[in-house]
Amino acid sequence: MDRDICCQNFKGLIAYIRNHYGEQGVRDILEGLTDNPRFRIRDKFDPSVVHPVRETHLTDPAYWVSNEFSLALFDNVKKVVRVPNPLIEVGIGAVRESLSKRTLFAARLLGPVATARQAAKINARFNKTKDVKLIDSSDDSMTFELRYRPGFKVTKDVCHWNIGIYTEVARLTGVTNVTAEETGCILNGADHCVFKITWDSAPWHKRLIRGLTNRLIRWTMKDLIEEYETTVHERDQLIDRLMRSEQKYRTLFEDSPDAMSLTTGGKIIDINPAWLKIHGYAHKDDILGVDVKNIVHPEDRKILSTRRKTWPHIEDRFYRLRDLRNDGSSLEVEIYSFQIMVGGNVSILTTVRDITELKRTEESQKQLESRINRAEKMEALGTLAGGVAHDLNNILSGIVGYPDLLLMQLPPGDDLLKDPIQAIKESGLKAAAIVQDLLTLARRGVTSNRIVNLNRVIEEYLKSPEFDKLNAYYPHAVIETHLNPGLMNVSGSPVHLVKTVMNLVTNAAEAMPDGGVISIRTDNVYVDRPIAGYDEIREGDYVVLTIADTGVGIAAEDKEKIFEPFYTKKVMGRSGTGLGMAVVWGTVKDHNGYINLESSRGKGACFTIYLPATDREAFISDAAIDLERIRGKGETILIVDDIAEQRDIAKRMLTYLGYAATVAASGEHAVTYIREHSCDLLLLDMIMDPGMDGLDTYRKILEHRPEQRAIISSGYSETDRVREAQRLGAGMYLKKPYTLEALAVAVREALDL
Repeated sequence: MDRDICCQNFKGLIAYIRNHYGEQGVRDILEGLTDNPRFRIRDKFDPSVVHPVRETHLTDPAYWVSNEFSLALFDNVKKVVRVPNPLIEVGIGAVRESLSKRTLFAARLLGPVATARQAAKINARFNKTKDVKLIDSSDDSMTFELRYRPGFKVTKDVCHWNIGIYTEVARLTGVTNVTAEETGCILNGADHCVFKITWDSAPWHKRLIRGLTNRLIRWTMKDLIEEYETTVHERDQLIDRLMRSEQKYRTLFEDSPDAMSLTTGGKIIDINPAWLKIHGYAHKDDILGVDVKNIVHPEDRKILSTRRKTWPHIEDRFYRLRDLRNDGSSLEVEIYSFQIMVGGNVSILTTVRDITELKRTEESQKQLESRINRAEKMEALGTLAGGVAHDLNNILSGIVGYPDLLLMQLPPGDDLLKDPIQAIKESGLKAAAIVQDLLTLARRGVTSNRIVNLNRVIEEYLKSPEFDKLNAYYPHAVIETHLNPGLMNVSGSPVHLVKTVMNLVTNAAEAMPDGGVISIRTDNVYVDRPIAGYDEIREGDYVVLTIADTGVGIAAEDKEKIFEPFYTKKVMGRSGTGLGMAVVWGTVKDHNGYINLESSRGKGACFTIYLPATDREAFISDAAIDLERIRGKGETILIVDDIAEQRDIAKRMLTYLGYAATVAASGEHAVTYIREHSCDLLLLDMIMDPGMDGLDTYRKILEHRPEQRAIISSGYSETDRVREAQRLGAGMYLKKPYTLEALAVAVREALDL
């Protein structure tokens, strides 16, 4: 776009229209001119950059517009100012609005001719379309010659605009009856335009007095005038320095590695290449003039609005939000903004730094800290649960064991006592199952390590009374199974694996109160890359169990807590103890596996479990046990336990099974007994406090009787100390509370080795 006319020429025009015709008048004269691709303006800092013309440009003397734009502006003025010769009227008004009191004082001091000479000099600075020359002057007139640049289009509006300006310039010098006429015009075939301005000449005595007064004022004001001229010179130097400073700013702005933007009134007026790069734009024109809020992610625009309301009274100039790229994607940014003056307007210079990767790193760190905190919490709760479970197992031994003895001794057909006793036993076993959940939570609950096939575990659960009960509660929940017939086996605890399946299926059913589909799928996969939620995984073959539902889904805030013990939002009394998902988590961990949850509110949930696969053959369940076949033959057994109730129930069971049982209340007591007596088998409690535990007791006894046989019993699962005792020669591990049948099998197996 051509730089023909300085916008200083229109500053007074717009002020005049605003004062006489209001904001609507300003909008009317700018209609079709601003934000129009036809009219573009070169950037005052970087002339290689062009912008659509805006009102702020037209009052900034650093901007220039084309001849075509000025003619279009004059056309719009005639639509607003409906008087004869509207451009003359507007030219007069523009001069009045644009001159300061100091300028008016100088004009009166200098008079019309001297003022005209100054006006010609000013024209040379702010107008590149014509040369203005004062060709004649007298006490009551002066004549200007205007020679326009070749190719510049002159219209009657341009001539009337000049008449208005020259008329008012003369009037402001204090003369009266000013008239202006165009005595020669390009439009009439001349090669230049000529304007003559006349005014009433003052009487000779007034002219004499005025001349003397002016000379006296000039003599007395000589220093002031010199100071004024010096000030003007210094101002010009300041402008030059400012322009050089702006050029330095432009260099820093353009070459900055950080994205930077400049906004005025919330609109973007400039951006640097780094800003374009991180936001995915190719050209400045694509974004200039856009409101900053349109670049901000919709969910974060409230942050910007709040800052705008309190600006500039904001202590923290750093803040974070999400910006939108050109392709609609978002990026995390950190912003620092401060206020500067640009072209007399308050603007905001903003540095925008892409922190997307930093945010990801912070999020990963936060997730890691969350996992560590969760692990510590689970460990603390596990320690508590383990201690409680140990004590409960000792208590439950009597509730499970005594009914076994009573049932064995009831005469056939005695249903009056059999049913209540059986109910007591089943209640004890259910309580023991809850204790087993606590032990799983404590990471001490995997009591066996067998080769099992997950398909068989699932099929057995779907035939179980527990599943039938679930079906009764949720009859509209449909189970779909997709079990891989070639599924590999896993090494683990069938009890815990079936409980994992049960808990996940129960969760799924309860998430679909109005019915839906529960999908159970098994597959073989080879995992060689991280699984969601895990930074590292062991590469290899895995059996994958996927249980998905079409239920209400899990909210984001609940996903973080779902594996925590006792966290539940389910129906009390129907959904268990609140340990279900914690047991799932503990079981997966105990089996060296991984678990992933995908869910959102209203879109169902999908749990995927990865368990290490093995090529070993699966364990086949035992056949029914005939107690008569494995009864004792009077062998002697020493029961070592620090709990009196445990010693009593064990002695009664062993006596019933045909063994000669003796008891010892501590490890020390057992060692003393063995020094003087012999026995065929030790039934050792692993945890005895205070005093020696089962392992230390067994070591001491082996010093006296190296071939001594033993079985280990505990309310916990197998530990390193249990395995050490077995390495020394102990037999089967017997978990409390044990049944008569389990005790019979363990003792017989140890004696028959």
